[in-house]
Amino acid sequence: MIFQIDKTIYEQLSETERYIVDFIIQNENKISYLSITNIADKTFSSPATVSRTIQKCGFKGIAELRYLISKEDKDKSKNVSPYAINKLLDKVYQESTQTIENIPIPAILKAIDHINNAEKIFIYARGFTAMFAEHFQMYLQLMGYHAIVVKDVKWMEQTKNLVTSADTVFVLSVRNSTPELAQSLRVARHIGARTVVCCCKAMTELERYADVVLIGHSDVIMEEKGLTVYSHLPLLIITETIINYLSTDAESL
Repeated sequence: MIFQIDKTIYEQLSETERYIVDFIIQNENKISYLSITNIADKTFSSPATVSRTIQKCGFKGIAELRYLISKEDKDKSKNVSPYAINKLLDKVYQESTQTIENIPIPAILKAIDHINNAEKIFIYARGFTAMFAEHFQMYLQLMGYHAIVVKDVKWMEQTKNLVTSADTVFVLSVRNSTPELAQSLRVARHIGARTVVCCCKAMTELERYADVVLIGHSDVIMEEKGLTVYSHLPLLIITETIINYLSTDAESL
């Protein structure tokens, strides 16, 4: 049995929390298939209460609990499918958690300040990352910011004619595999523009020319046809955090 709880801790739980614990223990073989909302519905509680109860029992959250339970089932040669899915979900959870833990709050606030004080916001990105740049651009434009995506190398080479000292250059990159990104950032920095780097690999050339550096944690998703593809989730987490802050009254948070 994976889900166990010390008697002293159990006695300190509320009646609802004890009911949740009892439900999980009695249905441990089914937990790999249930979402936190499913458990809340079946225990007449809320997802927040279920999450809090699981954490009080020594687990980081539902993702870790489901992964460990499904792993035990796999080890017993019962059912591989839920183990595989829960392992992937746990990987996503760990990637998200490490990204959030790595982000210094002052850096996020400074990036937001650079956006608020820019006449134009140039978002530089290449390859798959350009799709996330356009996602970021769309939300900025909805809020009235003058955001422009630069994803073509030829346009990057024209940075000196595009960017002014009143602008902010925001680079999105997973591994910094495109040399034109660093070259463009260097030019922008020389011009006097504000520069922000959001990358998933530390100690790259991008950092030399950045006023603000935001580093996420990215894992490999696949290796196909000679290509190694890394997760873009960290970039999404960071840009979504910025968007949510800009679109919400900070005093109401």
